[in-house]
Amino acid sequence: MNLFGQPNGLLGSIGGKILASANKEINQWTVSLLGVQPDDRVLEVGFGPGVAVEMTSKIIKDEVLVGVDISEVMLSQAQRRNAAAIQEGRVKLILTAVENLPVFDHPFDKIYTINSIIFWEQPVERLKELRSWLKPNGRIAITLQPRSKGATDEMAHMEGEKLVQYLQEAGFNPIRLETKNMKPVSAVCAIGINA
Repeated sequence: MNLFGQPNGLLGSIGGKILASANKEINQWTVSLLGVQPDDRVLEVGFGPGVAVEMTSKIIKDEVLVGVDISEVMLSQAQRRNAAAIQEGRVKLILTAVENLPVFDHPFDKIYTINSIIFWEQPVERLKELRSWLKPNGRIAITLQPRSKGATDEMAHMEGEKLVQYLQEAGFNPIRLETKNMKPVSAVCAIGINA
């Protein structure tokens, strides 16, 4: 795995700090697009250093935010960042890959993932499984900001269209695509409803 796909060791720790800073704006954007409410039960797939977990857990008052990530380094950083919310029982972080999701106690109102779908095996199958964990009319948000060398806004738009297609194939409807103009390249967020 690469530095950001499954961060580990010292380089992974540095990568987590880079991600915490680099993704802050799109984390806020994704959480706002998802429309998280105080009584929502939320799942984040690929929580990284836990910045979006921290933002979302400040909104949720009556439920729990569950996060899954494959990296022990990211789990450690996210646990430190969210120690109080974990202690209060409002946040639960699990070390696992999206391909090996645990059996959850209850379905979720909202699910989101930020810059992690590019690392998933069989993304449509993963989205079908995530859809099975969403309540009726529950909402999923998939955010992606291309980070490859030479990435362009056009590339971001193409990736967004691919995300929409994945959601359609997984059975979400309706679906909308949002774009956030950013530097060095725009971010996209595909939002689907479990209708």
